[in-house]
Amino acid sequence: MKVRFLLCLMLISILTVANLSGAEPKGLFLFDFDEQGSVNNLGGAYGVFDANPEDKDSFCHVQIVKDTDLHKKGYYLKISYDVDSSQAVFNGLWTKLNGADLSPFRGISLNIRGDGEEGFNDFFKIEVKSKGVTIESVIEDITSKWQKIVIPFDEFEGPVNMIEWNNMYEMTLVFEDWKFRQKTGTYYIDDIMFIPKDGAQIDYKKYLNKDFNPLNRVVSFPKDKTKKIDLDQDNKKILKIIARDTWEYFKNIIDKNTGLIMDNITVGRNSVFSKARDYTNITNIGLQIISIVAACDLGFVKEEEAAKMIEKIMATIKALQTWEGLYYNYYTTRDGEISDPFISTVDNGWLASGLVVLRHSFKARFKEEASAILEKMNFKAVFDNELGQLHLGYHTDREELSEYHYGQIHSENRIASIIAMGKKDIPLTHWFKLYRTFPDEWDWQRQQPAGKKKKIMDVEFFGGYYTWAGERIVPSWGGSMFEALMPSIILNETLWARDSFGENDRKVVKLQIKYAEQMNYPYWGFSPCAVPDDMYGGYHEFGVPEIAAKGYETEGIVTPHAIILALNACDEKEVMDNLKKLIRDHPDIYGQYGLYDSFDMNRKKVTKKYLALDQGMILITLCNYLNDRSIQKRFEADEIFQNVKDVLNKEKFFE
Repeated sequence: MKVRFLLCLMLISILTVANLSGAEPKGLFLFDFDEQGSVNNLGGAYGVFDANPEDKDSFCHVQIVKDTDLHKKGYYLKISYDVDSSQAVFNGLWTKLNGADLSPFRGISLNIRGDGEEGFNDFFKIEVKSKGVTIESVIEDITSKWQKIVIPFDEFEGPVNMIEWNNMYEMTLVFEDWKFRQKTGTYYIDDIMFIPKDGAQIDYKKYLNKDFNPLNRVVSFPKDKTKKIDLDQDNKKILKIIARDTWEYFKNIIDKNTGLIMDNITVGRNSVFSKARDYTNITNIGLQIISIVAACDLGFVKEEEAAKMIEKIMATIKALQTWEGLYYNYYTTRDGEISDPFISTVDNGWLASGLVVLRHSFKARFKEEASAILEKMNFKAVFDNELGQLHLGYHTDREELSEYHYGQIHSENRIASIIAMGKKDIPLTHWFKLYRTFPDEWDWQRQQPAGKKKKIMDVEFFGGYYTWAGERIVPSWGGSMFEALMPSIILNETLWARDSFGENDRKVVKLQIKYAEQMNYPYWGFSPCAVPDDMYGGYHEFGVPEIAAKGYETEGIVTPHAIILALNACDEKEVMDNLKKLIRDHPDIYGQYGLYDSFDMNRKKVTKKYLALDQGMILITLCNYLNDRSIQKRFEADEIFQNVKDVLNKEKFFE
């Protein structure tokens, strides 16, 4: 076992193929899953995708599980899919090939079986891609028994002559609703391998690149140990310690190649079980920029060092591929390659927010650069003039706007609305064309709304609200703290939207506390977060369903970022009593980089993950709370906000 700890995961797997005996390797393993690492054996990240992420009825989840059926000693991948939807959906698994030269190989082999109890379709599509070119084949005749299936490259269809076999980009497994008879099901997959051509002389060492492993590219990785924190000291001292420890994520879990923050990490007992996800979302980048400013405000980093970090990030941002000046949803941190073809409106709103804060920081050192990027970001390209709402985004692979819109005002996407209006890409009347509640005739929502018709800026709309536990509230989609309070990390809604979101934000916190009491939960704070044991592929939505249009269940999962966010809308004592009780009862919730991402109250289990998104919300909230709203004031001083501030105070939600 000592050898396995000394060698990187990729080297182990490929040397295992060669049997360490000088024998000719049988092929190049892409995955054998026994190392349970965060990358394949070419160093490429992997994960699930959903072509219609707004469709909550479809999903794809993956989990590495221990062998129980004597197929072989070790682990394999469990893939559960659901394409049972009224919409056209498809989803699946993607993995990066990192420019691998596959020209010496004749095809792909893998071991596979379907789950006889959960069901499965007997075929699905496999794709391989070079830059801008995709070809496909079918994995078929799948049964409930393990079998080895070979898919020759010469059986793939599409523009095969355009594929750059010496510079391969990605492989995907695709589950499609319009082809599947079995709309839900589960597969087990193992030992994915590229098979060499007959007589091919392959130098397998050239496929090994230490730089591919994200654990080798971060500045520093935390150890799996509980960090003690003195909870008897002054509350603000406790919060300052949490802020400093949270900053360590943004200081250390950055890719040394690009300066970009990695999306999430799993803290394991050793290098095999520790994982770093070397892709990032553009919301992460926006919060990364703001978090560096926050750390400088709090005295955790000197201004010159912080500015150097920003310089590297900005150089990377300027080199990223865009559409209409808008950024793709995900990029790899190693080289800034696109890893998701979707242009997300809300995520561009958060990246833009980071740039807005930046141009009021570091003595306006980055104002010109940030302004140039903001100017190019064309939110008009994702605006529906007829409906007056923003599309969820644009599918570049299908060259079409999302058929869905951000129609609900109570959501984290309201920052994208503020940015788009403030840039004058869309009209101010957009604000009143968003739903407070969905129309009364939409009887699928959790309760029929009360309220009255209103007219503001010549726009007629229904000022609806729900009522629960004696409180009137404008609902979000899921009832989570994230939807309600994420915008408040850059905008003081109790000041600028006092009678609308200022009041609503306070009620969300109050009703989250009430819900925890009714459910006999010892702690409150429900929001999307990481989960133990990858039950949902690593991340899942949680909330209070009674204050939501659709509603996320809590399932006993509490997340610290939701507790910290509540500082923006409720009394310090309520927040700190809740937070300190959680830490006292379960000290292992606190690690080297601050509060781990969630705690399962039913199973009494901590999720030892850190997410850039949630760490950013924690650090920025604490900076505002401890440092006289320094981040909020920067955003509020910008002309983008000044252009919309009067609109926010025109409405009273509950008059």
